[in-house]
Amino acid sequence: MNKWFKIMGFVILVSFIGNTPAHAASSTSLFVNGQAEYDFITVEGRTMVKLRSLSDPAWPVLAYDPKTGIVTIQNKDKSKKVQLVAGKKTATVNGKTIKLDAAVVNKNGITYVPIRFISETLGGYVYYNNKDKRVIVRTPAGQEEYDILMHGDLTKARHIALGLEKLTEGAPPLHAGEGYNYFHYTFPEGEALRFTLDLAGYSDSYYEVNNEGLAVIKWQKDDVAEREWGAKPTFKSYVYFLDEYMGGLFTYGIVDAQGKDTELGKFSQENCNNNNCNKLVLKIEGEKRTDQR
Repeated sequence: MNKWFKIMGFVILVSFIGNTPAHAASSTSLFVNGQAEYDFITVEGRTMVKLRSLSDPAWPVLAYDPKTGIVTIQNKDKSKKVQLVAGKKTATVNGKTIKLDAAVVNKNGITYVPIRFISETLGGYVYYNNKDKRVIVRTPAGQEEYDILMHGDLTKARHIALGLEKLTEGAPPLHAGEGYNYFHYTFPEGEALRFTLDLAGYSDSYYEVNNEGLAVIKWQKDDVAEREWGAKPTFKSYVYFLDEYMGGLFTYGIVDAQGKDTELGKFSQENCNNNNCNKLVLKIEGEKRTDQR
C-alpha cells in the first residue's frame, strides 16, 4: 500500500472526527463563518472576538503598530480605513470617530474587538442564540457562503455543508476502531441541508443544517461499540460520494427510490486537486435543488 495514502488517510480521518466537538451547554460558544472559535474572551458580559479570526477577502489588510498600539484595517479598494487602539471605546472610520460598546482589548499581542463592531463597522453579521448560548458571527464573505448554503447552487452548497462545524452534543462519545479505509457521504436527491457521513470501521452519522448554518447531529451508529443513538433518516432517493482514500479511488452515483444504484463516475485520487478527494462533491447532471430556505 502506498505510504502517502496511509498518511493522507489518517489526516483526513482526523479532519472528519476532529470536526465534531460536543460543546458544553452551560457555557457560551462562538462560531465564525460556520467554524467554532475557541480563542475569545468575555469582558463585563460582552463577547470579544479575536480580530484575526475575522479573516475575509474583503478585508485583507491588517497592520499593527507596536509603538502606538494602533491596529489598522483597510478593505481592498481602500474605500474604508478603520483604526483601533487597545483600551479605547472608540474606533476611527475614514477619519471619523465612532463609539464602541466595549473597549478594544490587547491580550498577549492579540487584538480582541466587541462583536457588535463586526456588524456595525465591518458589514458582517452577528446573532446571539440565547437559548443555546451560541454567538454566530459571519464576515461579508462568510455571509455570501451562508447564502449559497441555504439557497444557492446545489453542488457548492453540499461542499460547504460537509465542511461545517458539526455539533454532536447529546450524542454519546464514539469508540475508536481500526481498519479505516473509506468515507461515504450521502445527500437526499435535490438537497444539501441533510446528509450522512459513514466513516468506515468507525461510525455512521446523520446531520441536519440549522438556520444558523451549523450541522447538528440527529442520528449516530457506533460500529465499534455496536450501539445506536437518535432517529435514523430515511431518504427516498439519494446521491452518494465514496472516497476510498486507502485504495486511491473516488466513486459517485445515485440510488433511486427502488434501491437501484447507478454509478455515475469513478476515478483515481491522482485526478483530485492536490491528490486529495476529501469532502469532494460533484455536480449531478439534471438534479434540481429542492430544499432552499
